[in-house]
Amino acid sequence: MNNSRALAVEVLLKVLRNKAYSNIEINNVLKSSDLSDADSRLMTNIVYGVLQHKYVLEYQLKPYIQDKKVEQWVMIVLMTAVYQMQYLDKVPEHAIFNESVEIAKANGNKGVGNFVTAVLRNYQRHGFQELPKGKSSYALSLRYSTPVWLVDLLMKQQGTNKAISVLESINQASDISIRVNTNKTTVDDVIDKLGKQGFEMKKSPISSVGLTCAHGNLVNTEEFQEGLFTIQDESSMTVAPALGVEPNDQVLDSCAAPGGKTTHLASYIDGGSVMALDIHKPKTKLIKENSQRLGYQDIIKTKALDARKAKDSFEPETFDKILVDAPCSGLGLIRRKPELRYFRKPEDLLDLQRIQLQILNSLTGLLKVNGTMVFSTCTFDAEENEDVVMKFLADNDNFEVVPVKHESSLDKNVHDGVLKLLPDDYFTDGFFVAALRRKK
Repeated sequence: MNNSRALAVEVLLKVLRNKAYSNIEINNVLKSSDLSDADSRLMTNIVYGVLQHKYVLEYQLKPYIQDKKVEQWVMIVLMTAVYQMQYLDKVPEHAIFNESVEIAKANGNKGVGNFVTAVLRNYQRHGFQELPKGKSSYALSLRYSTPVWLVDLLMKQQGTNKAISVLESINQASDISIRVNTNKTTVDDVIDKLGKQGFEMKKSPISSVGLTCAHGNLVNTEEFQEGLFTIQDESSMTVAPALGVEPNDQVLDSCAAPGGKTTHLASYIDGGSVMALDIHKPKTKLIKENSQRLGYQDIIKTKALDARKAKDSFEPETFDKILVDAPCSGLGLIRRKPELRYFRKPEDLLDLQRIQLQILNSLTGLLKVNGTMVFSTCTFDAEENEDVVMKFLADNDNFEVVPVKHESSLDKNVHDGVLKLLPDDYFTDGFFVAALRRKK
């Protein structure tokens, strides 16, 4: 199938019905179809746009659907149509209309096609309904298509103005960011090589090895295949430096897949090693592939193992440094995975906090005295971050927080020694990094 609109509906159905990740489903479709570059961009734009504006689109459609029971795929067809009419000014309305009705007929029957026609005609006639104004959590939830509980959490933890800034930021298309493999090349060399291919690369304000660009397929470049760089968000590039790895260190990366931070840790090693664990065996293969491409296969070893059981597989005080990039809600990734906001529930945060503490507590004996353990997450809520650090310290009086090693541009993001990035600070993922030293 090479119909970009029909493929967008297919992807959205998988995401919203099966809780699949949008970026993975989009990549699967792009690999298996023969879409032109323009159609690939349209399909991707529709998928992300509908996920980013889902509540707004449902609000627009509600008067014309009322209490009718509408199958999920039909609702998705309607949302894709209204999204294009409202947000994509270069797409002719008659094309949107005709194709949406054809998709409805192809997947249902003439009756479904007639229903879609009637709803879209009504929407065309009446136009975009104004959204509720004001700063109530309901108004903000609708305006930014974010669940009320998450809006409330942001407002409580960050204040109303900062919450609005974060909500505005997460509904903008994300940049592509890469980490330069400085053991093979230089940042300026990569800028030069990719620039000659039309990629407008900019230096990251928060990582000396990071570069960003607005769009383009960097994975298909020779430079990527040669391991001159890897795809990694700028915020996650703050994690490896926080450990302060020395060349001869024995390092444990306890939740390592797909290996972005693992290979970053390996870039500091000369004589030591990195042991990378992941609970899922297939994911250790990803770590191996990444380490081979980047040239760290002799430094990185992998093992399929639940981090909570690592103490049974290694001798006490084996490691100089331990990274716990813990399982988390991923709320900091919403710009790149907009569907996450609909899948998460408030109780998930405390369930994840329990797992994070189990991992941290189970690894304490593997760290040498005076060694550093870094705890990081890709989320911005306190339950999974600051609260975890406080609870861990209360249970482990032989550990203390030490100020996170960071680039000077991040000074304003470090409070009480820990680093916290919100999605609107530098247009990156939301992230948290804390460094803990074993003092006895």
